[in-house]
Amino acid sequence: MKRIEINTKNFEKKSPRYGNKSTYSNGFSFPVLSGQSNFNYHSTSTVLEDNSIQHQVSENRNIYSISVDWLEFICSWENPVEISYRSNTNQRIIVERISSHRNPNFRNLNRVFVDGVEVCDIFSGVNNGTHRFNEVSVRMANPQLYTIGYPDKIREVIQAFSLTFIRMARIDIALDGQEIMRFDTYLNKFVKSPTVQRNNDAIKILPTAFNKKEHHWLSWSIGSTQSGISARVYDKTEEITKSGKDYIYQYWLQNNIAVERVGRFEVQLNYKRLEKYGIDLDSLDMLTNAEFIGAIFCNEVEPWFKLFRVRKKDMMEHKKEVALKKGRELRLIKWNQVPKKLELLHFCDHQSNASRINAQRTISFTLREILRKPNTSTTAQTDIILQYANEYDLRDYTNNKIRVLFGNEIKSPYIEILKPLVSNGINNEKRG
Repeated sequence: MKRIEINTKNFEKKSPRYGNKSTYSNGFSFPVLSGQSNFNYHSTSTVLEDNSIQHQVSENRNIYSISVDWLEFICSWENPVEISYRSNTNQRIIVERISSHRNPNFRNLNRVFVDGVEVCDIFSGVNNGTHRFNEVSVRMANPQLYTIGYPDKIREVIQAFSLTFIRMARIDIALDGQEIMRFDTYLNKFVKSPTVQRNNDAIKILPTAFNKKEHHWLSWSIGSTQSGISARVYDKTEEITKSGKDYIYQYWLQNNIAVERVGRFEVQLNYKRLEKYGIDLDSLDMLTNAEFIGAIFCNEVEPWFKLFRVRKKDMMEHKKEVALKKGRELRLIKWNQVPKKLELLHFCDHQSNASRINAQRTISFTLREILRKPNTSTTAQTDIILQYANEYDLRDYTNNKIRVLFGNEIKSPYIEILKPLVSNGINNEKRG
């Protein structure tokens, strides 16, 4: 987009508003449009000659942000990985055994933490013929994918457990932005009217959520995972509200996109599609490069999925191929606006919903133990409550639990036991 600069700085005058000091009028940049709908305005405010007032206003939001939202790869071991867990000498790495999971291909799941931060899940113990007996699946923790330095962390884990990289299993690339919500309108039209058609009837389009009040489909599944490429389209802002993934909201702010009613087009690529890109552990840093993942996104999605607006008459009188040629392709994504740059978060202190629920249960259980056994209660119990209340932002929850169990006026002997909680501001309301 060309830009015409109009600058009236030479127009100088004395301004009574600013004490008759010399001022210069505003300079504006006006866009010259040539069939492009992406407006980019920039303006600078009036500036005093003696610099006593300076102010700039710039409105140049990005249309989209792009990110890797799922990263999973396959490794092999020479010695059983469970033995590697026990013989691990890297004190920064902690392994937690998880009792249940949803991966049907493996029996065991171990969650790996580095410096107390969840980094990845490792699935082991082959459960069927999908993998070889000595293969494990490594899946990155979602918050890590939005944080600087995650490739180094996962390489440290792989080295600590003497694993050997074999192949990429799955990568999801997410394009976020308010523009993605266009899909919602077009796909609702697709299921209701023959005037919106897809380019390939083999691509399944299935609605996955419905608003009964508005009689409107809310999210969509496109394609099939067996084909190597599939996609999901949904309201990511709404999903964040339910899942508590506030770090994605922070990522949007970091990458300068509007954060109200943001849609997501999330393409899922498996080994069949990823093999040609040659991504391995050594080149994992490329997945933090917006140009690289943007090129993969455009290369895979643009020729794969298209929608056309056609005339009903053409669909009735001609073959579909003819109707598509007579019709008009709908502009689902502005391909020239797919980001060439991304800014990862420096730190992500995300607590999963499961961890938060476990912390609530621990606080509740410990308070009930104090209520039932005040004579054997110790300061260690209140220390645990205080730690969890602060770490998981459960101060209000703890305060309410104390009120329910001990009343508005804490009596002896509980007042002495619970004093650390009261004095540290967990329960700071005035007692009757």
